[in-house]
Amino acid sequence: MWNEHLPIQVLSWRILARLKINDLLEMMYLDKDGLEWAKATGEGEEDEGKIIHKDCNGNILNDGDSVLLIKDLDVKGANFTAKRGAAVHNIKLVWDNADQIEGRVEGQYIVILTQYVKKTKKFY
Repeated sequence: MWNEHLPIQVLSWRILARLKINDLLEMMYLDKDGLEWAKATGEGEEDEGKIIHKDCNGNILNDGDSVLLIKDLDVKGANFTAKRGAAVHNIKLVWDNADQIEGRVEGQYIVILTQYVKKTKKFY
């Protein structure tokens, strides 16, 4: 964590913040821009300050979840409509907007509003 390269310092800060190891966080020094970069994803914040993605039923969405579309969606910039009931696997959360996720529908990677998806259960 005491590395000369800023990306490694930022990654170390985020790991320590996630593990809630405050004594090591206090010993670590980052300049103003580095600390702002480290906090950009919400690490180190309390739950009330974090962006939380929720589906139409209020279930919390995480990276890698699978969702179902609950409405036919016209995809802007493409010549197709994402049909209701289509499964979107391995979603990615848009880190700065709680109302958007990214996922692959009909072979194209698109941004989907969380109000139009329903989280599915994982079956192993």
